[in-house]
Order: sequence, then C-alpha cells, then structure tokens
Amino acid sequence: MSTLVFDIETISDIAPDYRAAVEKLAVAREWTIDRYAALCPPLARVACIAALEQPSGILQVFADTTLATGPLDATIEVESGDGGANHSAEVLPCEGEAALLEAFGRRLDLLLRNPNSRVVTYSGRGFDLPVLLHRSIAHRVGPGRRSIERLLNENRFRPQLHVDLLESVTAFGATGRWPLAAYAIGYGFRSPKDDMDGSQVSEAVAAGRLPEVLKYCAGDVIATAHVLARIENTDS
Repeated sequence: MSTLVFDIETISDIAPDYRAAVEKLAVAREWTIDRYAALCPPLARVACIAALEQPSGILQVFADTTLATGPLDATIEVESGDGGANHSAEVLPCEGEAALLEAFGRRLDLLLRNPNSRVVTYSGRGFDLPVLLHRSIAHRVGPGRRSIERLLNENRFRPQLHVDLLESVTAFGATGRWPLAAYAIGYGFRSPKDDMDGSQVSEAVAAGRLPEVLKYCAGDVIATAHVLARIENTDS
C-alpha cells in the first residue's frame, strides 16, 4: 500500500478592508484576530505542506517562497524522533500560495489514481483538509479539489482513503482529545513540539524564519508516521 502522511502550517491572511469584520468574529471566541484567521479554513494562508511517502520514505516540503527572506536550501535535515539517523527532506519551492496548493493538489491526484493508496493525517478532517479545500476555492485552484473532497466526504467510521489518527486514538471522539505530541511521547518518540509549536508559526514567518517552520512541519509528519506505525504495529 502507498501511504502519504502530510501536515500543513498556516498563517493569517486578511485583506485590510476586512480586518474589522474578522475582528468581530474573533471577539466572539475571545481570540486575537490573527489567531482566528490562522485557524479559520477560508482565512488561513498555507505557508508550507510536508509530506512523507511510505514505504519509500521520501520526505518533501512544499514551501511558499514568497514568505521567505532569501533563497531556501534545497534540502533540510529533520530529526528522526526515534534516535535514528536524521531524515533529509527535499524542499519544493512554490511561488505563492496558489502555486503551492496546485503542486500539492497534483501530488494528491496522482496518489489517489492508485486504488491501493491512502492519506494519513492527525486532525486532518477537522483542519488540514478543510483549509486546503477552501484556500483552493479562494484561489480558484483546480488540481486536488476533487481529491480533497473525496477524502473529506469518505465514511469516517470506515476509512479507506483517509486515516485521521486523531479519530483513531479517540475512538471517533468517544474519548478525550489530546495533541499529537502526547501520543508521540507516550509511545517513546521525541516530541515534535520541542523547538516550536503551531502558535509560534505566524511569528516565525513574520520574523523571516520560514526554514524553521519547514523543519517543524516536517517533524510533525515524522511524528505522525511514528504514531501510525505503532498503532498499526508495523514498526519493528
């Protein structure tokens, strides 16, 4: 079976004319305007997407180069999380968010043409996939749209195309919801949040530290793959 484990990182994207309107929405949740926008699917700009293909072990990061302050390295080194050798991730430069969405959308379309394939996320049904769908709609990006809709509309209790590990570890919401890092640590792996967490992504991008965000995103994907392997008892 071909498996693609992926994760996204987002920042707020609000046109100046709409900040007051979004602020009213944020106040209702007692959130800052930028936190609200970074987590609301139609308002959350995708800064990068990390994807790990299995069983090949190919790790790639799709990066919006317009958020970078200079040229990005062709590869980044990411800790394995299990004490093994570092993973080398290929950085795929994309000129803007629309180009990023299109590049990853084509990757999804190609994957799902194979009937013996699947996508794995952690909270992808609640966050990553809706963001990718609505940002693709906003940018009028066609590649990947139908694939994302297929993944979202699948019977979540009998997943074939999309395994959302948050649903797996909570018995589809019957038990408490805990972050990916808790399961990674509990299963004996390094926390992917040691150096950064999602709340720091916007600040890091604004400060010109996009490479750190790429590394963090790739680390989340590696941790997700570790949790998946332990749950399915495929690591040895």
